Amino acid sequence: MHAAISVSIALITACCVAQSSLALESESPQSLITGSNAFSKQFIDPPEFQLLPIPGASEYRAVISQDGREWSLKSSKPVLRLEKVWKRLHPRKFRIRFIWASAEGTVLREEASERVKAPDFSGLSGPCADWSAAADRNVAYLIHESGHNTTAPYREPGVPVWIWAATPQHEASYPCITINNIIWAFLAHVRNNGPQSAEALRLARVSADWALAHRQPDSGALPLFPYSTITKGSFGGSVEGESVNLLRASWFAISFVDLYAATRHEPYLAYARHIADTTVKFQNADGSFPYRVNPGTGAVTEEYNCSVMEFVELVEKLAPYGFDERRAMAAQRALEWVLAYVCATHNWKAAYEDVGEMRFCTNLSQMPAQPLIRYLCRHKDENPAYLPEAIRLNRWIEDQFVTFGPGNEASPVRAKGPLVFEQFVCWWPMDGHTANWILSLIELHRATGKRVYLDKAKAAADAICAGQYGDGQFSTWGRDFETGESPAKSANWYNAGAFSDWALYSLVQYLKN
Repeated sequence: MHAAISVSIALITACCVAQSSLALESESPQSLITGSNAFSKQFIDPPEFQLLPIPGASEYRAVISQDGREWSLKSSKPVLRLEKVWKRLHPRKFRIRFIWASAEGTVLREEASERVKAPDFSGLSGPCADWSAAADRNVAYLIHESGHNTTAPYREPGVPVWIWAATPQHEASYPCITINNIIWAFLAHVRNNGPQSAEALRLARVSADWALAHRQPDSGALPLFPYSTITKGSFGGSVEGESVNLLRASWFAISFVDLYAATRHEPYLAYARHIADTTVKFQNADGSFPYRVNPGTGAVTEEYNCSVMEFVELVEKLAPYGFDERRAMAAQRALEWVLAYVCATHNWKAAYEDVGEMRFCTNLSQMPAQPLIRYLCRHKDENPAYLPEAIRLNRWIEDQFVTFGPGNEASPVRAKGPLVFEQFVCWWPMDGHTANWILSLIELHRATGKRVYLDKAKAAADAICAGQYGDGQFSTWGRDFETGESPAKSANWYNAGAFSDWALYSLVQYLKN
């Protein structure tokens, strides 16, 4: 395993659905850039572009233009590095044109695109926000909304609104990314001695108990598996149809283990074990797992899935309640696969329930990489390659997906930074993904002791709080730092706000300890 790791290291809303439906596999844009940054929106560090060698090409050029100025690079190899010109570019948009040329100078192929040089972190400034108070206000909003929302297209009597509606007006919900975030937010509220701890714990259990009562039939290839999409009273729908996001169930199950630890209610732990043991059966020979699976037939409807750490973390979470050799071996093989393949290619494909299948690297996301960073930090003493890889992976996330301030022209909103963009086809700086990054920054600080990670976590927490509305909602889409407006004009997601609560409380507790 260690040799494989060393080699590898060397080497959503309706808005999202509408955008992604325009970029499915058959319609994805063509590019002769072979690296993972072919469709990247921004760069903080000078990028390297790898081009496809084509017959007759003996010279590869890049022409970079910005503000009426132009710089040219050329290479006899199909690799173009921008280090020499990077410092000359201002932190804003630039245009880059790639040229494949013959020995005689004939242009064989051209490819042009607009990118952004994004600003880097400039340090923590000013007093920090009251993160506990902000999280308390959002928890209060969620608790009130659970029973008082009147705008959701479908409501089940006595059931919290977020079960069937991802936002106050959305006609679908995604239990495996919603119920777990609600549980984590409310458990964190309890641990932080929040003012509504009793009601928060009750609603966490109501949400979990609903999932136990509403799951796949006890038959087929995925018996009693959770649904990953539900729509207006029906189970399934949207992009996924009858299929389920296989590994998202593992992320969902982790919250059940945490809820069991708080309540000692045995069915929660039993269900988490069942999900893990059912998932193991679908592991591929190389250690990977399929993405979407028909729960009745077991047919794989979409194969590539880089979110294997959701399963690895579930196995780790279950281990204190009884070691299982088969689960542990499957998790180890999944870890080896993600290190050997995904970390080498950076094909961190977005794996969201409301986004369809897309070509290699056309729609990347930072979300699947976050749990790997945290895992490598926690296990840094097991392999000397783990912590350096976690540090490199975090910097890749910052380079590709973090806006450190309102001056970033890659962002559709002038939001206070740092905030984290979700995915290429849904390019908004989101509170929930920023919360996910905060949890990674905490582990990086714990593992390295370097103050910069804690400063970034604090600044990110402040940015989440800066986007909070008067009724307690956090902004899923980012808000203009001066006007307070959100250009997205879309409702905020319940699960994103809950994720923010979890991260804010976690940062408060980390600093206390």
